[in-house]
Amino acid sequence: MKAIIKIFNKVYSFFPVYLLFDYLRYNKLILLSWLLPFLFILNITGEKFGIPTLYLVPEYMGSVNAIAFLFSGLATGSFIMAFHIASYINMAHRHPFVIRFSRPFLTYSLNNSVIPLIYIVIFLIQSAYFQKIYELLPTGNIIVNLLMFILGVIFFILFSFGFFYFLVRIMPRSFKMLKSRFNYEYFSSIPFIDKLLKRNADRKIKESPIYHQKETKVKFYLFSPFKIRRVGLFSHYSAEQFKRVFQYQHINAFIYVVVILAFIILRGLLKDVPELIMPAGASFMVFFTVLLLIVSLFYIIFEAWTVTVVFIVILLLAYYSPFNMLKYNESAYGLNYSIDKKIDIFSHGDYTEDSLNTIKILNKWKIKNTPKGAKNYKPKMVIVSTSGGGIKMSVWTYYVLGYIDSLLDGKLMQHIELITGASGGMVGAAYLRENYLRYIQGKERATYSLEKANRMAKDILNPIFYTFSMSDWFFRLQTFTYKGEKYFKDRAYIFEQTLNDNLGGVMDKPLAAYKKPVSEGLIPIMMITPSIENVGSRLYISSIGISYMTRTTKDMKIRNIELRHNYVDFDADSLRFLTALRMNATFPYVSPDVQMPGKPMLYILDAGLNDNYGLVSSYLFITEFKDWIEENTSGIILIRLDENSKVKYEYLSKPVENILRPLGSVFADYLNVQKQNYVSFANSLYKLLPGKFSMVHLGFGSSDVHVPLSWHLTKRDKRALYNAINNPDVQESIKYLKKELCEN
Repeated sequence: MKAIIKIFNKVYSFFPVYLLFDYLRYNKLILLSWLLPFLFILNITGEKFGIPTLYLVPEYMGSVNAIAFLFSGLATGSFIMAFHIASYINMAHRHPFVIRFSRPFLTYSLNNSVIPLIYIVIFLIQSAYFQKIYELLPTGNIIVNLLMFILGVIFFILFSFGFFYFLVRIMPRSFKMLKSRFNYEYFSSIPFIDKLLKRNADRKIKESPIYHQKETKVKFYLFSPFKIRRVGLFSHYSAEQFKRVFQYQHINAFIYVVVILAFIILRGLLKDVPELIMPAGASFMVFFTVLLLIVSLFYIIFEAWTVTVVFIVILLLAYYSPFNMLKYNESAYGLNYSIDKKIDIFSHGDYTEDSLNTIKILNKWKIKNTPKGAKNYKPKMVIVSTSGGGIKMSVWTYYVLGYIDSLLDGKLMQHIELITGASGGMVGAAYLRENYLRYIQGKERATYSLEKANRMAKDILNPIFYTFSMSDWFFRLQTFTYKGEKYFKDRAYIFEQTLNDNLGGVMDKPLAAYKKPVSEGLIPIMMITPSIENVGSRLYISSIGISYMTRTTKDMKIRNIELRHNYVDFDADSLRFLTALRMNATFPYVSPDVQMPGKPMLYILDAGLNDNYGLVSSYLFITEFKDWIEENTSGIILIRLDENSKVKYEYLSKPVENILRPLGSVFADYLNVQKQNYVSFANSLYKLLPGKFSMVHLGFGSSDVHVPLSWHLTKRDKRALYNAINNPDVQESIKYLKKELCEN
């Protein structure tokens, strides 16, 4: 036992180990800054949203390559340096022997590198595995990528220490005239800073072993990466010398933090340059870096009041900043925000007029689907309800419906009369509908092609998180003009621009552009139904009047509202169609919620919050036109698109999920709860249209294959999506649709 205690004491007295215990004693917040990065690379949390892959297989300019890993390495290096600076400012005074060194901060950082080194080792192991499994890369490419990551880390760290060396040694020697401007004497000539530095130094002296005339418990330290030396005596240093060294170091740290923050802010102004957009995982690390640097900066100034001051600053920026962060979500592009007008949200359009106009469209649909010369022919009506799910549902919806339509020689799109749904699924459906319209107009050779599916599968997440990490969370300076109105360039703007570029700009048009082709029965009616955050109801967006979808009983006060009626004075028809799709896919934090103009101020979120599968809207439409459907069609085929999911009754959870139970389970199972509730809607439709209603399920993946909910796909994810067309259940659904639409 004595031998074990002796070994423990020696290990404990080793500076790198002692620092780890210091974090637990004095500064748990700095230690916690590593929590999320470790959880992500260990695939413990964020797996459902694909966050670990963003870290471990970064993508640059549409592919996983060496440059992407270089960016990730640079971002990781920046976070490591922020960690060292925050630690040095907060804890170095507890180890006064460091002032004996010619480069105190460098030596301290070397001994403070245990956690960063562990992180890098785990990253390399996990990344090699993920590159092999998720991106199907050969061993040679994996090795090159990892070497570039290491190079990026080393380069940024060397650059940072080079900056300090330049600041402390080179600049004062080279620019003698400016020497006083870069040392303590200059800063101490400013009363506020002089008082600040003295107060900070006095507090640290009292916390230091020097004040209490105690010896340090640290006996050994790393002199270099491969050399260990014994800690020498430091008692001959006076308190004044001690204070002076750390004041110099804090000033240098202050300058470094300001320079890096200024660089990041300026870098954020280049969000429109694709070549300069970092991978999403790197953007995360930059965001964490900024937070650590700001906390370090504030700690120098406000010490124990840092948390309180940060909170106050956020409130002041939110309410009194000329950039007013509360106005950043005015991002329904095309709507007029300059009008200050009250909206009667309990006012609705003319139900009867809109219903009769829709029946005219239905009659044109019937004529289109009736063979020439046929009398009393009743075609099958197809309704599509596609679920949310990020880019995986965008690709799957376009791919499977387009593939089936090509097999059926265009019969599927010809029979579809209504499209409902949420989030990514509606983006894919909108792209298919647009290409169908362009095919009818002679602008495209075909509605569907694998090349278009690949365009849909392009990454959207990297530019979004780059914009968030570089500017959105703090302030936004850049603006753009759309339809005469000015808006901020934020991640909402970047989402639309990236999607628009990926799809070739074919859907960059106002909502009203689809009114004529829909009214003429050329393309299906599409109902975009984002959730109203204030009350949980739905905002109905369509190119035609659909006020009948807001019809409720007289006793109901929380009602759905219709964009074209309630926001007619705010140029509703000018709403950018891409914006409508984004509003329908406003996943929290990925895209900012949308603030509608007028009063009351309504906030819009993802349609999945209310109706992730679009079945509620399909049900309301069918019940509204039940009589017409029974008289003019041979029945309804409702195509439901979503992901196959495995039903598990046993509760197998990870440690993090156990901590969040049971509240975390409620949110995790929210979509499953919706799916179970929709069973009653389906049963009601079977009874409402006896013998004239059927439901076809087009689900991708087996119950054991999971593609994350994200706007980013790996090669494995894409392969799973494209191979899902061969699933037996999908093939059976295709046979059924072919029989019902082509043989009857």
